[in-house]
Amino acid sequence: MASSAVIVFLKDERLRQLAQLIRNHEVNNLYHITFQNLGDQLEYLRMSNNNMTTVNTLLDNCNAIVIRYKDDAVRRPIAEQILAYTEHCLNNALQLIRNYTLRRSYLDKMTDHQLQLFQALEELDTSSGDAVLDFTESIQEHDRLVMSYMRLNLNSHASAEFSRYLRNVGIGFDELVRSYQSRLGYTGRFEDLEIEQKLEVYAAIIEASGRLSVLLPEQGKGDDTVLKASSITYREKKPNYGSAAMFLIDVGQIIWDVYSSDHPITTATREALVLAAETGGAALGKLVGVAIATQLTGQAATTLFVTAVGLIGGFVGGFILGAVAGFLFDRIFSSGGQAVLPTDGFIVYVATMPNGHDLAKQIAHI
Repeated sequence: MASSAVIVFLKDERLRQLAQLIRNHEVNNLYHITFQNLGDQLEYLRMSNNNMTTVNTLLDNCNAIVIRYKDDAVRRPIAEQILAYTEHCLNNALQLIRNYTLRRSYLDKMTDHQLQLFQALEELDTSSGDAVLDFTESIQEHDRLVMSYMRLNLNSHASAEFSRYLRNVGIGFDELVRSYQSRLGYTGRFEDLEIEQKLEVYAAIIEASGRLSVLLPEQGKGDDTVLKASSITYREKKPNYGSAAMFLIDVGQIIWDVYSSDHPITTATREALVLAAETGGAALGKLVGVAIATQLTGQAATTLFVTAVGLIGGFVGGFILGAVAGFLFDRIFSSGGQAVLPTDGFIVYVATMPNGHDLAKQIAHI
């Protein structure tokens, strides 16, 4: 079996350094795109800059909270936990989400989540030992999940056999999701489920894939221990402080890799897409047609597959970039792949994006 990927969790200043380095690579790559007009170019450059600014702001906010409660014996340790948790979330954002237009959506959801945590800390009844313990355990649970998502995301090898099986039987992504939704007893349309229920369905697929095995060494378990889907879902009856929307992006990336990793994507497909969007971008539908014409077959020759790969995994490093990236991602994974994707009216671009995980290892001197 292949060895596990090297896991790097950078802290405050090194995270800022990583955000700056990624931004520099992105901006350089964007200058090689011929945009429809100057306004579009400025919009895409501004998004890259804003991503870096948001990373700094989220860290600054946490540091400010730690200072604010420096003399509060109850709140200060919790504020420090929120800082550590925020650092882990930002590592996921910068290292795992190479498509910076999708990262924008993640950072927006993370900002909302952080504000809810700060409000809960402010309103915490520090005279109640149960309330303090409950909030502390909630943050610890969030932190554990985020670190687990990092390990799950970086270890495709652990579910290779399952991915190969899915490709060989030719099952569609929507069919896979419906199957596990049914096993859990959830009826109706997937998109109508509560977001926590959606995460539960995806976790069940991840469990079935075998990928949870990569978490065992990290949790000090024995070889005979089998982890369940519940190990990567937030515990019921505890407030999630708006984290579910952010977690859907984390889990969505993992579940898509589980489903798609055995489908070969060639350099020829990437080059065809780059050429198609070379001047002024292209409608999503045009890119789908171009990709399929490069001899993609089976489930790979679908709008869903081409869009999801372009947003998440990339075509040999080439990503579909668009202001609608977050919308398209949510439409795919909030519906379990069942929603119809708009292929006209949205102009997208294709460009190579830096590998944040490789850059993080360089910064950490690994």
